[in-house]
Amino acid sequence: MEFHIFQCSSDQDYFVVTDKAHLDDVKKASLCPTEGDTLKKIGVFGEMGDERLAFDEGLAKRTIDEHGFFRFEAKSFDPVAQRPLSMP
Repeated sequence: MEFHIFQCSSDQDYFVVTDKAHLDDVKKASLCPTEGDTLKKIGVFGEMGDERLAFDEGLAKRTIDEHGFFRFEAKSFDPVAQRPLSMP
C-alpha cells in the first residue's frame, strides 16, 4: 500500500493518512480539529514495516479500509514551546 500523508495547516501536530482509493474523499472532507483548516500534502510513502516511527501501519491500513482515512496527532518538537523548569 502507498500512504498519502497530509498535515493540517494550522494544527501542525495533526496528520491524515489515506490511500489512493480514498484520496478524493479526504481532500473534500474537513478532518482537521480547527474548523476551516486545510490539509497540506506531505508526500506519498510505501510501507516500511516496523521501521516507521510516526504511526502504526497496521492500524492505519485497517482504519483506512473502514473509514477512508487515519488521523493521528504527533507530539510537537517545537524547541521553544515552553521554558525548562530550571530556568528563572
